Amino acid sequence: MQWSSLFLYSAVSVLQPTGGERDNILPSWSSTNVRHGLVESIERMANAGSPEFVKVDERVAVVVGDGALWSEALSGADNKVLSPDTDGGLSNFADYSEQVRALLSLSGPSASGATYREFAYEPLKELVAFLKAHQFQIWVLSFGDHEVDRTMVELNYGLERFRVIEVIHRDNAAPSTDLARSIWERIGTEPKVFLGHTQDDLGLLKLAGKADGVLKIQIAAGHHASARSSDASSYEGAAPGSSWNFVISPEEHWLRRFSWQAPAVSGFRNNQ
Repeated sequence: MQWSSLFLYSAVSVLQPTGGERDNILPSWSSTNVRHGLVESIERMANAGSPEFVKVDERVAVVVGDGALWSEALSGADNKVLSPDTDGGLSNFADYSEQVRALLSLSGPSASGATYREFAYEPLKELVAFLKAHQFQIWVLSFGDHEVDRTMVELNYGLERFRVIEVIHRDNAAPSTDLARSIWERIGTEPKVFLGHTQDDLGLLKLAGKADGVLKIQIAAGHHASARSSDASSYEGAAPGSSWNFVISPEEHWLRRFSWQAPAVSGFRNNQ
């Protein structure tokens, strides 16, 4: 299965909206080829008659938490509640978890008017729900405070705490090796959907590029982006064949970032 050919098919077939019901699938996304291409790609993976069909027990999606599922503003919550001592009892960890939950629900960045938990990206909540509706298992990579990340996936994405994969750098291992080991130890398989954050996420990109037919989605930050087929390089120094299938620009492809923002008015754009 080649995602480059899939995207070329999608780019041709989604130049026009496919009706009111389909336009409501990802309501916080602009009505562009990127949104319709994502929807079609995921539907084809779940369609038994499609050449891109993936069996239910192989439908695994791995996504980065920090900076992808939620804003980097959440880093302000990391370490605000001290972790229990390593020799502490289970009650200490339960108290710690409750303190984290309270912090995320009651506090937030100064002058934002929103709590930390409300900095989960609304378009990504919709995309995760769409994947779940198509029977994908969702796993979240945690590079920051793991308890903060576990609480965020519970509160915003309806995921169990064990779905968070704690990535801890080992002194003698390259980041890509750490990433591969962390994922393999927890789920024992390579993902079919991989969602990352920055163009520098080389470990994630290399891991996603190992398997044939991996749908690779990047949530870009700080620049404009567009959809790209998998045979084109999407970042400087990319290895051949390792680029992203879709590069999402919040400015171009989202109507709003957070649930507490009013959606922007956006028309259909053929070339985005």
